Amino acid sequence: MNVDVPLDMLKDDIPLFLDFMDFFLQYRPHDYQLKFLKECLTKTRIAGKWCRQSGKSYTVAAYTLFRAITGKTTIILVSPTQNQSDELLSKVKDFIYNNPDIQALVRKDTQKEIEFSNKSRIISLPSGADGRTIRGYTCDILIIEEAGVMDDDIVNQVLIPMLASKKSRGQIIKIGTPLLRNHFYRSCFEDSHYTSINVIWKDCVKVGQYSQEFIDEQKGELTDLQFRTEYEAEFIDASMMFFPSSILDKAKATYTLFPEI
Repeated sequence: MNVDVPLDMLKDDIPLFLDFMDFFLQYRPHDYQLKFLKECLTKTRIAGKWCRQSGKSYTVAAYTLFRAITGKTTIILVSPTQNQSDELLSKVKDFIYNNPDIQALVRKDTQKEIEFSNKSRIISLPSGADGRTIRGYTCDILIIEEAGVMDDDIVNQVLIPMLASKKSRGQIIKIGTPLLRNHFYRSCFEDSHYTSINVIWKDCVKVGQYSQEFIDEQKGELTDLQFRTEYEAEFIDASMMFFPSSILDKAKATYTLFPEI
C-alpha cells in the first residue's frame, strides 16, 4: 500500500482529507475537531484550548498518524510525565492496529516510539521537572500535551529548540485545559504567530460528546471556578487567586533529585 500522499494536495482538498481519515482511520471528526484539523494542515503554530474530555487527544492522535504516514516526519509528543505521553501514543497505536494496511507500514514499535517504513518516527517523552533528560532531540512537529501545566522554562529552553534546525520552522501544537497564565495563555491570546482553537462544553453538547444532564451534574458538583476552568476552558484570572502568579513564579525553585536506593 502506498500512502505517501502529498500534504499540499490534502491541504487544498478538505473532502479528500476527510475521505483519507475516514477510509484509513475510520475517524469522522466533530465540527470543532474538523476546525482544529484544518488549522493543523495549514498553520505552523496552533494552540488548542479545550475543555475536559472533548476529544483533543484523540484528534491530535489522528493528525499525528496522518502526518507520519503521508511523508517522512519526526513527531515528538511531550507531556509532564512519561505516562501521559505514552497515553497519547497509545491512541495513535489504536488507529494503527485497527487497520492492517497501516499496521504493515510499522517497522519498529516500542512503548515510547513508533517508526514507519517511510522513516517517519513518533516519539513520546516526559518533560519532567526541568526537561533535562530530553535535551538534544530534533523534530519536525512538536506536540505539547497538557500545555496548561507545562513550565515556561522547559518549553522555551528545551522544547522549542527541538525545531531550531528546521528551515520552515517546523510545527508546534499546544493542547490542554487552561490553568495558570503561562506560555499556553500567551499562545492563546497574545502571540500573533499562534492560531487558537477554543472548545467549551456547549460545543461538546451540541455534537453529543457530552450530555446536558452530565453538565448540569458537574455544575452542581464543582465550584464556579472549577467549572469555568474544566468545562468553559477559562484561564484562572489573577484577581481570583490568593497569591498572584508573579509571586508564585518567583517562589519556584529547581532541586536536584536524589536517585532511588
